Amino acid sequence: MTQQEEHIIISKVLAGNSEAFASLVYACQDLAVITAYNILLNREDAEEIAQDAFVQAYQSLASFKKESRFSSWLYRIVVNKALNKKSIKRHYTIAITETDGGTVAGDLAGDFVFPQGAENRKYIQAALQQLQFNERLCLTLHYLNEFSIPEINQLTNLSQANIKVLLHRGRKNLYGILKSLLKDELTQLKQP
Repeated sequence: MTQQEEHIIISKVLAGNSEAFASLVYACQDLAVITAYNILLNREDAEEIAQDAFVQAYQSLASFKKESRFSSWLYRIVVNKALNKKSIKRHYTIAITETDGGTVAGDLAGDFVFPQGAENRKYIQAALQQLQFNERLCLTLHYLNEFSIPEINQLTNLSQANIKVLLHRGRKNLYGILKSLLKDELTQLKQP
């Protein structure tokens, strides 16, 4: 759904057609649950957070500024609610020196793409669960929710440099975990 389509639906809802909100829910619900799940690692809590976020979004729709996408606004609500549920401190500090090479140069967003398809998602979710919380959070927000680094900075209060480091380290760790998971799968398939 495009930003313009989202804004048209919001205008309908604000004009009194509350049923139009269902199309926004349908378009965003899966990613809202996945986002909450990658923070909480609990399916029931993730579904509850997503539902609460939709209720809050609906109740606050009149205050939504159409400068951004509704989905981005909603995912911010989901992340904030999930972080509050997890009772995580909003201020994170991770030294850049924790990276393997000391500093990270270049565009860390790179060309990394999460594989598509149900089978691939199973492996991605299994691998994400094995990452450290901050790496999992940044990868989820950047690649699944398509938030920019400045947007992630606003959501998490992580510095942009730390986000870049977490994305770099998270991709590297995710690759290693996926390589191991897929190797184990192939080994199991070869055994009679």
